[in-house]
Amino acid sequence: MKLTIDNYDGNGPVDYTSSVVAGRPFRILRRINEPVTCAVTLLPAQGLATPARNGRMIVTDDSGNTLFTGYVAAEPALELAGQATMGAVYQAVVSAISDEILLDRQVIPQSGPVYGATAGEALEAMLARVDIQNIATSLSMATANVSEFQADSNRTWAENAGALAAAARSAYLLMNGTLTMTPVGSVTHSLSESQGTLSLSALQVAMVKALANDVTVCGEVEPSAYVTEFFQGDGTTVLFDLTEDPWMPPPSKTKPLTDSFQGPSLNTQIWNIEDPGDALTLTSAGLICGGGGSILGTVVLSAISNLELGGGLVIEAGGVQFGANTSGIINGLFGAGETGLSACVAGFQIGQVSSATTIAPVVNGTVAGSTFTAVAGHLYTLRLRFYANDIQRILQSYYVVGATNGLELFGSNLLPAVASIVFEVQDTTNGIAGTPAVLYSGSFASSPSPYCLFAPLNGGYLQCSIGNVTVEQNGPNWVMSTPPGSSAIVRRLGTTAQGADCTLERTGKLRFYPASTPQAGELIAVSYRTSRRSVARLANSGSIATESNGGKLPGTACWIGSVTSPAPRSSTDCENAASAILAVATSRAAAWTGKYTEWNADQQGDVWPGDVLAVASSSAGLTANLVVRNVQLDLANTRPSLAKYTISFANDWADDLSIKTSSSVPADAWLPQQPETATPLSNLNSLAITSVTSSVIQIAAGVAAPSGGGFEVRRRDWSFTPGPGPDLVLRSPVPNFTIPRQAAMEQYYIRMYDGSTPPNYSRFSSAVFVNLPLSS
Repeated sequence: MKLTIDNYDGNGPVDYTSSVVAGRPFRILRRINEPVTCAVTLLPAQGLATPARNGRMIVTDDSGNTLFTGYVAAEPALELAGQATMGAVYQAVVSAISDEILLDRQVIPQSGPVYGATAGEALEAMLARVDIQNIATSLSMATANVSEFQADSNRTWAENAGALAAAARSAYLLMNGTLTMTPVGSVTHSLSESQGTLSLSALQVAMVKALANDVTVCGEVEPSAYVTEFFQGDGTTVLFDLTEDPWMPPPSKTKPLTDSFQGPSLNTQIWNIEDPGDALTLTSAGLICGGGGSILGTVVLSAISNLELGGGLVIEAGGVQFGANTSGIINGLFGAGETGLSACVAGFQIGQVSSATTIAPVVNGTVAGSTFTAVAGHLYTLRLRFYANDIQRILQSYYVVGATNGLELFGSNLLPAVASIVFEVQDTTNGIAGTPAVLYSGSFASSPSPYCLFAPLNGGYLQCSIGNVTVEQNGPNWVMSTPPGSSAIVRRLGTTAQGADCTLERTGKLRFYPASTPQAGELIAVSYRTSRRSVARLANSGSIATESNGGKLPGTACWIGSVTSPAPRSSTDCENAASAILAVATSRAAAWTGKYTEWNADQQGDVWPGDVLAVASSSAGLTANLVVRNVQLDLANTRPSLAKYTISFANDWADDLSIKTSSSVPADAWLPQQPETATPLSNLNSLAITSVTSSVIQIAAGVAAPSGGGFEVRRRDWSFTPGPGPDLVLRSPVPNFTIPRQAAMEQYYIRMYDGSTPPNYSRFSSAVFVNLPLSS
């Protein structure tokens, strides 16, 4: 064994091996997805300095294998060892932490989530968000998909990296300046009784957790019913009370990205920068682009993290001013990781016509709508208003190793959504916000990409300045109105500075600004989502039958709780999490835990957390793969070296690995009375109310009826059953049908059902609330 410490005093790495105090612990502790620690007591010989804080420590074995690299975490504690001819002699108790200590001392900047990335890409993005140099990455094996991951600024870098790795059922390691992440079980250590590599006396193993075959999972609060609520203007009323409070994201998540470009350089914690010709600079006017190349994509400023295209988004590039001969795309959303025109989901195309700068909308790679001609010297805000009635566009990913199928992935599906978009250009010269010019307002012909690359600047040859960029996340809220004798128009939600018409408050109040007061007889349609706690209950009927012992015992073993990571954002996520838990909770092999003690394991292949011990013992009747969680190395400074390995292991159900759970149940969770036996039908998220009169409401469901089923209308939500009941209004076998009106204020809930017995229904209702006089 060799111990070196570089105190950065000009002497370089110094060998402290002979200073290790015998009889005191020399211990390296490795925990899965946590920093490695090393503790040792030294009695420096004459001429050797007491190790200093931040000293670089490296421990290797006799073969040169690296056992630990890190830094002295604090000034060593000095203990009196005795008296010598020169006076008192002190020994130093040294504690070191692996290379993450440099990252953990920095603040994790608040940022939006990473969507649709591999675990390696998400880890690279998180590494880019801290100011650290000389850390290499080796992440070719970190290919597991991470649907959504958000670094928590209240956690250290290592805690966030550990949570990310765990979600991908992987183990990360920062060793000797190189960051790696590998799937759990990438390295297997065979311990076989028949081959003499297993010592049964050194093995402690037990099953510590009861099986579960009926699982209820609670998640976050989710959007539920799709509501369209109607009001009528009277020429003076500006405040309208919604029947239900609309679902909105937490305030902490409403601004996933903002930058005013006022630093000394572009913030690489937020942006990826492609600028081979150094066209980008920062001045008091913000971001300046002084040219670039002739091809779109030559100069690109793009966000490190993808943007999920769900709910309501307001994406602004403010303080924009144009130079001459400019071309490119500003405030663009791009799909599939590309930055060409064909990949542009939405953005403002900048061009030149007769020496004038023009601004035109691009939708799905094609120029659409009206063209705006910019005035030289004027400042503009280019604003995208995106709306989708579904906030979640990609399901969470849950990885487990089941009893029979090996590594299984539950979830990770991409979700379609009905979406609309509005392009605005607003003159803000001299700080005066003019009336926005709407260049395009319409719906996407097909469901847009679930997540996109956001690039506020993409040239071509752009000569422009951008003062600030803001992405604002709102709920899936949208307001349309139809003045008497006119066509329907979008009523823009936001602030007066944004040229908006109205604002929708969390308390369920729609408030119009005085300049946008609805006319007498104007029909107002407000689209929003209600909310409820996400929850799901699933059971494994085969396990229940087995555990019942032929009906002699109750076979059901319930588990009720919450999944804390990866956090289920919806009931569908809860179903996938419950499926993943059932895949391991019904297997006795997933409940193993224990310890194994071995000497000099590093000589046959060092053991790290995330490795697997393949144990085979015929005499004990044990054949199991056991996941290593912690490794404690106790080193003795001998020749040859002697290292005692105490290896702690636990499988997925014995100790949470990729899915973190809690036994707590939120107070607002409505727990299902029975496990689900069928997958709910699709929600009617494209249902449209085509007409509302004093006598009828015309409905277009937007999809064909299932075989043997149709569309059911009731007066109350969550009361959909095969029987008639007092709430049933009608059942229609065709997607276009009419609901008769009976009162000025009415509420109707609509779900699709199929021909099963009993029928399956949509998960959530589409609802129409009417607050209109019957004489309208």
